[in-house]
Amino acid sequence: MKALKKIVAWLLPLVILGAAIGGFVVLGGPKPPPRKEKEPQKAVVVKTQQVEPQSTGIDLEVDGVVVPLREVTLAAEVPGRVLRKTAACNEGQLVAKGTVLFEIDPRDYELDVARLEKELAQAGLAIEEVDEELIQNATSIELSKRQVELARREAVRLEGLKASKIVTESEHDRALREELTAANSLTMLEGQKRVLAKRRNRLLEAQSLAGTMLEKSKLDLSRTRISSPVDGIVVEDKVEQDSFVSKGAPLVTIEDTSATEVKTSLRMDEVGRVLGGTNGGVGEHGFPGVPAKVSFTIGDRRYEWDGVLSRQEGRGLDEKTRTLPCLVHVPEPTKLRAIDRYGAAMADLPAEAPSSLLRGMFVNVLLHVDVQQPLVSVPQEAVRPTGDLFVMRNGRLTILRPRPFHAAADRITYDERESGLLPGDRVVVSQISNPRDGMELAEAAQ
Repeated sequence: MKALKKIVAWLLPLVILGAAIGGFVVLGGPKPPPRKEKEPQKAVVVKTQQVEPQSTGIDLEVDGVVVPLREVTLAAEVPGRVLRKTAACNEGQLVAKGTVLFEIDPRDYELDVARLEKELAQAGLAIEEVDEELIQNATSIELSKRQVELARREAVRLEGLKASKIVTESEHDRALREELTAANSLTMLEGQKRVLAKRRNRLLEAQSLAGTMLEKSKLDLSRTRISSPVDGIVVEDKVEQDSFVSKGAPLVTIEDTSATEVKTSLRMDEVGRVLGGTNGGVGEHGFPGVPAKVSFTIGDRRYEWDGVLSRQEGRGLDEKTRTLPCLVHVPEPTKLRAIDRYGAAMADLPAEAPSSLLRGMFVNVLLHVDVQQPLVSVPQEAVRPTGDLFVMRNGRLTILRPRPFHAAADRITYDERESGLLPGDRVVVSQISNPRDGMELAEAAQ
C-alpha cells in the first residue's frame, strides 16, 4: 500500500505537466502582438527671421570723456599794480570775447605816451629848422656863385690891362685875392649844405625812433587793460585787486567753450574700420571725416550733440589698454537735442537739460563708418554659442559658421562675399535639438 502511494506521488506531477504541454500544443501557443507601422518623420517647426542687407555702413559705439579744446592762461604783459578787477574774473564765470577782466594802473604809461609825443613834436620842429637853413643856404650858394663869377671876370680883365701897362700889378693881385675869397665862401656854403643834410637825416632817424618808442608806449598803455581773448569760462583766478604784478605773472586761466573735444579710445580693428571707410573728407593723421554722435544720459532722457572724429591723440597706442587714443571734435557744444525714453526727439529741451557739454562728462560716442564691402546682418539671437548660423533654405537646414564683421545694436554684421549669407535668407532664431545639415524644417505660424 505504501509502495502504491509513492508511485502515485511521483507520477501525478508528471501527468499534470504532460497535460499542460499537450494543451499548449493543441491551442498553438500565444499569438504575437500586432506590429505598428513606423510613422514618417515630421519637419521641425522653427521660428526664423530674414537676413537684412546693411547698406548704411556700420556704427562703432565707444565711451569717452569731455575735455576742453584749449585752456588760455592770461599773464600781465606790463608790470604794475592791479587797479581794478572785474566780477567776470570769478571762477566758474562765463565770459565773452573782449570782456575786460583786469586793469593795471596806467598812469606811468600815460606819462610816457605824453613825453614821447612831445619828443616827436620837437623832432619835427628841429627838422623844419634844418629845412629853413637848407633853403637859406641854397640862396647863399647861388649868390656866392655869382660873386665868384664876377670876381673871375674882373681878374681876367685886369690881367689884360696889366699887360698893356694900364693897371699896376698890385691891382691885379687884389682882384685875384677877391676871386679866391669868393671861391672860399662858396666852398664853405657848399660844405654847410652837406652838414645840414647830414643833420636832417639824423633828425629824421631821431623822429623815427621817437615814433617807434611812442608806439611801444601806447602798446604798453593798451596792455594795462586785460580782456578775454575767447568765449569761455574762468577756471582759475590767481591774483587779487591792489596786488602788484610783474611782467609775465599769470592772472587768470580761461577754458575755451567755443568748441570742445571728447577723448575716446579705439581698438585696432575699429581703427581699421575707420581708415578703410569711405567717409568724405580727410582729417589730421589721415583720419577720414567720420561723423560722430555724442550722447549723455540723465535719468530716462538722452541728450545728443553732433561731432566728427578729428584726429588721434599722442604718438601711438596706450600701453595699458592697447587702444589708440582719439579725439572727437564738437564744433557747437551748446547745440543739443533731447531724446525721450522711447527714442523720439523732444520739441523743447527739459528744464534739467545741460546748457553745454561740460568738462569731465562721461559720454557715449557713436561713430558712423561707410564701408566698401557689401554687408548683411542678422539678429544677435540667431548666432549660436559656437558661432554657427542655422539657415533655412528650401525647407532644409544649412549650418554656416561665418566670421563676424561687426556687432552693434543687437545685430551681427557679416561680409556678404565671405559669409555665404545672401539677402533674403532666413536664419533660425529658435532652439533645435540635434541639428544637422539637411534636416527638414517648417516655418512656425506667425
